[in-house]
Amino acid sequence: MEGRYTMTFPDYTVGVEAYEKIREVCPRYGKTVVVIGGRRGIEAAQEKMTKAVEGVGLEFTGFLLAGGESSYENIAKISRDRAVEEADMVFAVGGGKVIDTAKQVAHTLRKPLFTFPTVAGSCAGTASIATIYHQDGTFQEYAYSDVPPIHVFLCTRMLAQAPVEFLLRGIGDTMAKYYEAQIASRGKKLCHRDGLGIALSRMCSEPLYAYGVQAVEDNRNHVASEAFEEAVLAVVMTSGMVSNLAAPKYNGHMAHTLFTELNNLSAGEQCQQHSGLVAYGTLLLLLCDGQKEEFKRYYEFCRKIGLPTTRKETGASENEIHRVFQATEKHQDVRIMPYKITQDMLHKAADELEAYVKK
Repeated sequence: MEGRYTMTFPDYTVGVEAYEKIREVCPRYGKTVVVIGGRRGIEAAQEKMTKAVEGVGLEFTGFLLAGGESSYENIAKISRDRAVEEADMVFAVGGGKVIDTAKQVAHTLRKPLFTFPTVAGSCAGTASIATIYHQDGTFQEYAYSDVPPIHVFLCTRMLAQAPVEFLLRGIGDTMAKYYEAQIASRGKKLCHRDGLGIALSRMCSEPLYAYGVQAVEDNRNHVASEAFEEAVLAVVMTSGMVSNLAAPKYNGHMAHTLFTELNNLSAGEQCQQHSGLVAYGTLLLLLCDGQKEEFKRYYEFCRKIGLPTTRKETGASENEIHRVFQATEKHQDVRIMPYKITQDMLHKAADELEAYVKK
């Protein structure tokens, strides 16, 4: 049938001892495993993984450091490693860039992929899409695929040890996905796949409004609580499923575009320290769309958990913000909006936000 598609869903295990499930899930996919991860991720996970595969016939061909950016150069280099070539499957351990690097290695070599996020900073552990950067750390493009990880292992005990900045970043990114999806799909006739993704996007916001404040506090205290687990599931699983289901144009436009452009500025490193830059873009998005009550709700939430709500908190100057707004107006993904987003609208929204903060 012309135009058909197949939708594959990732399984997941969540809990304080999630890695114990490896022995039940992974042996059916082969006998050898290569682990690709960040240094801290591998240090935290290696002992748990080694113990989990005892007596089930799985052997590790190597524990490789992803290193650097999730760039095509880095992906190609790791793909040629002997430990990767000899492995039946790939374990990706770490944060978003590390997981995306391992993801592309697995996709390139057509090997089964299993993910082990060690921070709740993005949906990389669940999403089939990968974010590709240049070697200097600036954004290059998205690498699209219909093949998600086979299984996601979420060890909440380990995730709760990560710095809270990662969770803040993940919360900002996840909630933006809901607001973007709802606005971009307004008035459109949706196919089943897009419609399912848009409907699911509500779970990118409501659980975080309900559990987010407590989850952030528990993360600061390194407690793997129920609230923290719910927040992790929203950031990693729900957000990733929305990305896999809905077309990218519905969940990656204005707020994410602002984030990408802000992160490419000279103040990029400073921006990353503040976490959740996309939250600033979401506030502008709600003001541009005239959602005053929802703006107030989201603004108060951001203030409670420590997401940026002002230009100053983004680390960008007025001139840099002007350049960002110019780039955002021209960005292709913005055109999915039910109306045209202009620089004037963005400047007006930014001024309105600053005035609201002063009040």
